[in-house]
Amino acid sequence: MENRNALAAVIVVQFVCAINWYAFSSVFSLIASDFHQNVSGLGLITTTFVLGVAVFQFPAGLLAAKHGPRKALILGTLLIAVSSILIGLVDQVILLTVLRFVEGVGEAFIFGPGVILVTRYFRKGSEGLGIGFYSGSFDLGGVVGVAGWVVLGAAVGWRVSMITAGVIALAACVLLVLLVPEDPSNEAFTIRLSELRAVILNKWLLILSAGLITEQICFSTNLYFMVYYLEESLRVAAGVAGAIAGLTLVVSILASPLAGRVFDRNPSAKTTFIVLCFATAGGLAIAAIPSVYAALLSGLVVGATSSAAYIFGISIARTIGGATMREEYGALRISWINGIALIGGVWAPLIFAVIAAGPGYSLAWALTALLLVVITMPVFLLRSEGARS
Repeated sequence: MENRNALAAVIVVQFVCAINWYAFSSVFSLIASDFHQNVSGLGLITTTFVLGVAVFQFPAGLLAAKHGPRKALILGTLLIAVSSILIGLVDQVILLTVLRFVEGVGEAFIFGPGVILVTRYFRKGSEGLGIGFYSGSFDLGGVVGVAGWVVLGAAVGWRVSMITAGVIALAACVLLVLLVPEDPSNEAFTIRLSELRAVILNKWLLILSAGLITEQICFSTNLYFMVYYLEESLRVAAGVAGAIAGLTLVVSILASPLAGRVFDRNPSAKTTFIVLCFATAGGLAIAAIPSVYAALLSGLVVGATSSAAYIFGISIARTIGGATMREEYGALRISWINGIALIGGVWAPLIFAVIAAGPGYSLAWALTALLLVVITMPVFLLRSEGARS
């Protein structure tokens, strides 16, 4: 590892940004009580957040390509910190929604540029493992954001808990500035439209994105709605609901580095990726059984398979076009497929919430899983040799 301090700082930033990603959903039952909202309100606000993350993936990749991934990461962390603090201070639903969108914009600048920095500082030949650790740090932060913020919100109120998350993000931003070296100077680099088209229209990236849409929707639907579902539908205590939802992330933490190591040694990543995507959809369907045990099992399956699918998908994306695209476009490739996955799944929170508020949660879990099976089908077109080229 070329710079342990810089690598640690980037991983800490990912951890802290994950706390802010999930903290809002974890205390939404308290927010709903103050603002007279229900699961539909959670769906609307979550949709605007995901929209912010999705729409700004490509601009984040462009910024990283032109000015370096370090600057992109600093900007994203700062936006997350400020928006979380302000969320704890506002008293209107419309302002909550707008600030949550801004927070999503900040999150868009984290993963793609962060992956480039991690692979820059991690040992060569084990980049998949490095991505696994980086992704695992997000899941670890999610455990704290889901389970920890349920308890913190109940103890000190949702406003103080959100402000706390923002202050922690601000501290992480300072750490990033102090410990991560400036990006190598490349003043002669210019973004060419022909190269942008080569990234945007790359058929392997587009096909790969179908599987990432499935992974993204399964994982996010489980995390966004599981706590509220357990509390409001199955009448589970807040602490227990947070712990069950947190187990999804615990399993994901353990699976991520393992998946990265398996990818580094896997001669047929495409087949493994396809199996993982379908297994993730199946795991989400288990939650359709109205039982705490089914919810727990669903979370465990989704946590393990979705994290592994994500590591495989992102690691495959790094190898696509590597021989023909300039190195500076590495973050853009990752941000592009991440953006497609998020935009492809932006409808999911709203549709899920509408179905859950009407026919019920069982149908919402089952229909979402069924739709994801259909969405995953194009991944069968992904050839192993195409993915590795």
